[in-house]
Amino acid sequence: MKAYERFISKREIENIHEHTMTILSEVGVKFEHEEALELFRKHGAKVDGDIVYIDEKMFNQALATVPRQFTIYSSKGDITIGNHSYVKLPVSGSAYLQDGDRIRAFTNEDVVNWFKLTDTSEVLDCVMTNPAFAAKQFTRDETELGFLAMVLKYGNKPAAFANPSTATTPKNQVREAYRRGIRLVKNYEGTTDKVVGSHGFNPISPLCYDHEPLERIFAVCEEGQGVWFATCAMPLLTAPSSVVGLLTMANAELMAGVVFTQLLKPGTPVIYANVSGSTDLRTVQLCMGNPETALIWYGASGLADYYGIPFRTGGAFSDAKDLDYQAGMEAMLSIRTTSEIKPDMIFHALGTMGTYNVTSFEKFLLDEEIYGYTQRLNRGIDVTEEKFCMDMIRKVGPRGTYLQGRTPKIFRDEFYMTKYLNKADPNDWQNHGAISLKEKMQEEVKKRLSSFKPAVITGEQEELLNQYIPEQYRNHL
Repeated sequence: MKAYERFISKREIENIHEHTMTILSEVGVKFEHEEALELFRKHGAKVDGDIVYIDEKMFNQALATVPRQFTIYSSKGDITIGNHSYVKLPVSGSAYLQDGDRIRAFTNEDVVNWFKLTDTSEVLDCVMTNPAFAAKQFTRDETELGFLAMVLKYGNKPAAFANPSTATTPKNQVREAYRRGIRLVKNYEGTTDKVVGSHGFNPISPLCYDHEPLERIFAVCEEGQGVWFATCAMPLLTAPSSVVGLLTMANAELMAGVVFTQLLKPGTPVIYANVSGSTDLRTVQLCMGNPETALIWYGASGLADYYGIPFRTGGAFSDAKDLDYQAGMEAMLSIRTTSEIKPDMIFHALGTMGTYNVTSFEKFLLDEEIYGYTQRLNRGIDVTEEKFCMDMIRKVGPRGTYLQGRTPKIFRDEFYMTKYLNKADPNDWQNHGAISLKEKMQEEVKKRLSSFKPAVITGEQEELLNQYIPEQYRNHL
């Protein structure tokens, strides 16, 4: 039995698909881009204004060309997506940092430190993706490509999901700017025809793709790269007021995007992601630290399994605004769910708070601990003969002690040893200053940042990248 089947059956997943086809063929999906509409017309879709209607034949033909697995090439280690690959990426795009007792806007120094944390993490498989420098003092090249060039130059891990930043690019130049970013990565990697990245896009719920993301999708497909679609709908605001209603509508959004990519370039690698949550109607805010978020992930994993498409979930989600009980409780819920589903890709794997909007360096390190806990839990109980320890039991006998000499390897293999959590005697903790976990983690963040060592790259690669990196980061971080 697959993990999602404890919450929704395969027949119920099929029922969601059947209702999805009703939405696609009768309600339609809005594509706010004339070139996209013309592509659908060319392939025989019904188009009314900017609403596209997708029938089952077109749907199935497109689905047949989606790869079940694909590899992103990197000289720092290829990344394979598919077959529960469990590739972990950090949180990205947060506007604010949880700093001590306050929340404040990210600075350029914070962006650099965040990169260092991701690069030195033993949990993450890739460096961070697409944060933005505060760009007032930078040239357009530095604004659009500076961070991308920086992670390529200094990162020891693949930058398989790093994007150019086009937030301030004129609308009529977005596609070419995005292509420039992809070509920069290709030139760095010394290839013209390999997949060197996968790029994320979000539909606008309900049932809409707007112009600028479609421009970027055109660029990605034209350059032969991967795409991932992630919807984040809010029940009763941008989605129906039930979990299955949300799952069905979101599925229609996502699969319309999948069909579009396959019409544009058959065989384009795609990742499926529904990272919707709940809505707190008291504050009209999106909530990600709720049990319904976990149920949505289970449902999304079932749908991706039904279609045979690689899929993504979230990771360490929390709505908390401080490093407190709520942050730990919600992060454990979402990471435990993620680890049980074992998706192909995890975004926001570490450090997220404030419902996507806030990042915490301290929580980043503690979230690593949660992955350690869940990894150990998922291993279960080993009942091989060696683990019965019968020789040891015979030797110690009744009323003896098993504490003899050095810690045996079998103990280290069996029992998880926390790096940061306080397991000391209460009086001992109090007698040594009663240091809070938050205070301890602030010091641990400093230690981690000081451990960063930049990657070694060739002189040609450095020359290629330095022309885009802002001067203050050109030679060192």
